[in-house]
Amino acid sequence: MKLGVRAHDLGRMEPFVLAKKLKDVGFETCQLALPKAINAVETIYDVSDRVLAQVKEAFLENQVDIGVLGCYMEIGLSYKEARLEEVEKFKRGITHAKELSAGIIGTETSNCTALSDKERESAYQNLKDSVLRMVDFAEQQGVTIGIEPVAWHTLNSTELTRRLLDEVGSKRLKLIFDPVNLIRTKDDIENQEVIFDEFLKILGENIAALHVKDIVFEDGNIIWKNIGKGDIVYGKIFDWLKKNNNDIPVLREELKEQSAEIDINEMKRLMKGSEGEG
Repeated sequence: MKLGVRAHDLGRMEPFVLAKKLKDVGFETCQLALPKAINAVETIYDVSDRVLAQVKEAFLENQVDIGVLGCYMEIGLSYKEARLEEVEKFKRGITHAKELSAGIIGTETSNCTALSDKERESAYQNLKDSVLRMVDFAEQQGVTIGIEPVAWHTLNSTELTRRLLDEVGSKRLKLIFDPVNLIRTKDDIENQEVIFDEFLKILGENIAALHVKDIVFEDGNIIWKNIGKGDIVYGKIFDWLKKNNNDIPVLREELKEQSAEIDINEMKRLMKGSEGEG
């Protein structure tokens, strides 16, 4: 595993400044969303050949990998024209991922709550149509897509994620596993071991990156905590990944730079730890 972070948690800056800061803080890989992390890049359309060349040189010079190129688009929209615009933007991102030699290019799906079974199926079919188009282009480019299930999005469950992988049927489609994004309620916190075990059992071999963050619920609201200071239990997840799928980036999200050392130390402990820790 490689220790990493969501790059824009450290701020927006020039490529060489950002890459050096990532290295100096103690990270060896990152999730890089160019419009969120790089100065003068406001949208994906601002990513020029010059920007890509600068980013590539900066990260190589500082020996920081781009484990995930973040390209989060609304690929589950119900309105086809708008959805296909998002797909085209993601395809542009695929070319960026290829140029930067990113491990994967990652996205979520779209917010999708309170649906009937019929509406959920329709939303899933829209999503699958998008993913098929994206994967077809990714296969042409030799790039791997990482899609991230989220409990309140179109791709909202382990079962539906397994269905998508099977129906798309491409080795170029992998997963970003974010345990916190499978948690919706305080009751889910109590049942997290069952939720995470099911995900690993059914989808574990398809995981290409792990997001790490920690939370507690207070008055029904999610409060962000340093890793190991909240209610998410990571020990068994790390043990499983070490035994079955060890070669992935482990990426801290919601980092606060002033407390980065707490997170880094806990992530290193988890990456090194023993069976059942955490």
